[in-house]
Amino acid sequence: MFFAVLFILSAIFAMTLGVPDVAFPQGDEIMHIRSIRESLDAGSYTLPVLSGLPNPYKPPLLFWMGMFFDKIFGVSYFSERLVSFLFGLGTLTLFYKLYNSISHSLKETKLATLAFAFSFLSLKFFGLLMMEGAMVFFTLLYVFLFYQSKKSKKQTYIAWGSFFVGFGYLLKGPILHIYILLFLLSYLYIKMIRVRRGHFQISYRPLREERVTLLLFTLSFIIPILWVSYLYLFTSSGKELLRFFFITENMGKFYAANQSGLRIWGGWFLYTIPFTIPLIHITWMITIRKTSNQKNKILATVVLVFLLFVTIFHLMPNRKDPYYVTPFIAFLFLLPALKKETWKTLILSKYNQYSIPLFYFLFVLVAIILRLPALFAFSLLGIIITVGAILSLQNEKFRFYGIFFPQLLLIPITMFLLLRPMADPDTAKQLTGIQTKEICVIAENPWTAMDIQNRIKDTKVYFALPLTYKETCPTADTLIVFRDTTLTEDWKKVASWFQWKQHLNLDSNQILRALLKMDKRSFQSEITVWKRGENL
Repeated sequence: MFFAVLFILSAIFAMTLGVPDVAFPQGDEIMHIRSIRESLDAGSYTLPVLSGLPNPYKPPLLFWMGMFFDKIFGVSYFSERLVSFLFGLGTLTLFYKLYNSISHSLKETKLATLAFAFSFLSLKFFGLLMMEGAMVFFTLLYVFLFYQSKKSKKQTYIAWGSFFVGFGYLLKGPILHIYILLFLLSYLYIKMIRVRRGHFQISYRPLREERVTLLLFTLSFIIPILWVSYLYLFTSSGKELLRFFFITENMGKFYAANQSGLRIWGGWFLYTIPFTIPLIHITWMITIRKTSNQKNKILATVVLVFLLFVTIFHLMPNRKDPYYVTPFIAFLFLLPALKKETWKTLILSKYNQYSIPLFYFLFVLVAIILRLPALFAFSLLGIIITVGAILSLQNEKFRFYGIFFPQLLLIPITMFLLLRPMADPDTAKQLTGIQTKEICVIAENPWTAMDIQNRIKDTKVYFALPLTYKETCPTADTLIVFRDTTLTEDWKKVASWFQWKQHLNLDSNQILRALLKMDKRSFQSEITVWKRGENL
């Protein structure tokens, strides 16, 4: 029954992959899709291209897989995002098997898998063409095989795990190698260092015992060496690509404008939603309380030290995006199994169970302000169920599931009943009926033009800044203006629509007045379409 429900839910989620405007977008996806489609058009299968040049920003594995599915199912958002969706299914499978191996409880495993599947991480990155979904998979794959190796005393698992780490290089470069080295360092640190009677004691025996594991890690360099050798020896631009990738793209993160370290810490809270409170609870329990299971205590401590190490690592570069912590969110969901704590205890903790009706109450307020009847109805139902569950002191089963299932649905409700009705109009539909061969997009950055090109496959799209559109697009007969521009008199406005602003130039008083007046135009900008006068 559980797997049938999971299959149906996965099928429903897969049906949303073909929608251009996702609920939780990530800007880099536009570039990834553009690179795949340009590579297919140019026939550049080995070395993906972007804007007519070899793509220097990321290694090719994600683009190869996107091109593969585009060839099979046709060029579409669905085909390209299917890559991350399949990595998501693989991740959930690994998570299920690992959690069950640790907890030895099918019930707890199913609850944990559902919780992880409905987390903000899963519902965002397993539906976008981004490297993060694959990074979650490969990171968890190594730890799963490492655990199986320790459990079965077979080094074959470690060998395969190390080899598969090499594929991570083809996603984001050497970063996965660093993550796995930090995991091994965490394991050795816990095994080697002891504090007894106020004194540190270091044992080198674990280092000798793990020498085979460390030696087998060299297998992870096979694929990177082959790819770097190919670029260096057999491509004309290989040296420049390697120099840009390692120095500008990676080392450049240490020299870019410094960002607040709170962004990394915020990532831990953001991507564990809606189960942030239970996971904070279990982390606190492991850190403060002692467990009788010595083996699981070591594993739990290794995980917490590993998460601390990767947090410190990502606080070092000047660029600190919250999604950098996504490869490790799955390990937080493993903590209840390591502590031998039930999800019932975590879900019914005082802070968690009282927070859920509050979230639904906030949904009711938002639904009233934005006039969303479906959100209003479901939110009222959520309040009734959760409050009824809290007051149902005798029926423990209803009390648990009356909180757990509404908590599971917080992100889907946000996606389908809040964000979807408020989504921007589909640009492709807005341009229906406008006959044109070339479109010039006037905007702040080229990704806007890439997004239009991804949506309109049969029309050539160019990008121009407001002051350079005459020189950049001399032959274009259609302009799409995303930023205020002074046009010559031969251009005539033929269509327009409104989109939500990415950057609000409003102070707090202006925002409050706009909300009280329910004036959404204060938060939107007008997008206009223009054609040359002689082409009307």
